Amino acid sequence: MRVLMTVIAAMALALPVLAHDGDHGPPPWQGATAWPDRIVATFEGDPSQSFAVAWRTAANVTATRAEITLATPDARIDLTGRSVAAVSERVDLDTVIANGRALAVQANDTLPAAAYHSVRFDGLKPDTLYAYRVQGSDGHWSEWFQTRTAPKSGPIRFIYMGDAQNGVLSLWSRTIRAAFQAAPDARFMLHAGDLVNRGSRDIEWADWFKAGGFLHAMIPAIPVAGNHEYDMADPADAARRRLLSHLWRPQFRLPVEAALPAAVQETAYAVHYSADLDVFVLDTNQPDLQPQADWLDAQLKASKARWRIVTMHHPIFSSAGERDSPAGRALLLPILTANSVDLVLQGHDHTYARGLLNAGAQAPRRAGFKVGDTMTTMFVNSVSGPKQYQFRKQGWDDYAPTGVKLERQGENGQFFQVIGIDGNRLSYTAYTTDGVQYDAVVIEKRGATKRLIKNDKTEPPTRRFDNTLPYKSPNF
Repeated sequence: MRVLMTVIAAMALALPVLAHDGDHGPPPWQGATAWPDRIVATFEGDPSQSFAVAWRTAANVTATRAEITLATPDARIDLTGRSVAAVSERVDLDTVIANGRALAVQANDTLPAAAYHSVRFDGLKPDTLYAYRVQGSDGHWSEWFQTRTAPKSGPIRFIYMGDAQNGVLSLWSRTIRAAFQAAPDARFMLHAGDLVNRGSRDIEWADWFKAGGFLHAMIPAIPVAGNHEYDMADPADAARRRLLSHLWRPQFRLPVEAALPAAVQETAYAVHYSADLDVFVLDTNQPDLQPQADWLDAQLKASKARWRIVTMHHPIFSSAGERDSPAGRALLLPILTANSVDLVLQGHDHTYARGLLNAGAQAPRRAGFKVGDTMTTMFVNSVSGPKQYQFRKQGWDDYAPTGVKLERQGENGQFFQVIGIDGNRLSYTAYTTDGVQYDAVVIEKRGATKRLIKNDKTEPPTRRFDNTLPYKSPNF
């Protein structure tokens, strides 16, 4: 099924070749070998009892496996590993299938086929540290990685980042590493789309995996498909149809939602992390969002989690240029507010924006929200990579009839966010890449009522292009 879905979603790589660090040919970390690489953990199934792992090898590795064991202090945990057979598939990088026909990539961007492998480790104990390793060809093992299963309930922290997209190895690498320094206990990393600039180019994924290194293997990812994970199926296609990168499904093993159309399998999904948290992922690249809207509404109504987070790439409330999505807002905002979603995490606009909405009071708070105020939903747009846009001149003033109020904004900065959940409190802190706090909120929930306990939004001064270092749009 995974192979079929990959073929259906494949697209051509017939795109201009971009220079890479001087364009001296493929870097040594790009080519697939007998050794496993691009190892990434994700969620599939109950995170308290399972997690998934995917990795890559050369195409001649057609069958392989992984091992898992309790991460005890004993020196030879490798003697206790339980073996799990991998699901393997071949991915052609020089010729892919789109709309039923083969399309070749440009000759100077071609690579040999690769094999992608994945496993799901099941039957695990909640809130328990496990060690695992994955194999390439026979005897070619990765190092042992450690990751912890979700608790049934209890305090957790996780990391959220907006678009990495450009300069991923050179400049985004410091953001993901700074995020780990700020939250080494993070249970997962949520990537809100545009992980790379051109989702069909293998070199860009090579850089993404190298930038995060062992973090991808130890801290499970919740990836969101952005518009840059989609490419035109055929440059000559007058309809300009876009298809999901042929690398997405092989390299991220994600939940399959039977109630959703095939086109969004493994790009729209739910992670029921614990009794305290449900995360719902949408694919806002689709021309028809109605099936996802219906699915989300049903999922939210059925959710029993204390906190519910929705993540998508395109923001409900735009924060940059002429990038507004009125149709998406008209469809999704009523569902978010009717179901009292706590937090909406987004990317796309390459700025920082955080706003609050009180669905019960449509008149906006002109002076903003203060500690003690009630609220319904917090909306965040953020960017973790070096590509930056100017903030909308009108801010969120034109969205005022909805009741939303922009509380904090920023330009010309790479950000990451650490979010904590502890019983009836949700804490949110945004940091710049140098580890300095830029924004902080604490929300307390008592029954159906949510109140602001903390709303730090003035220090340091608001980042703008005119009060920060000179900026030049990157050409990576």
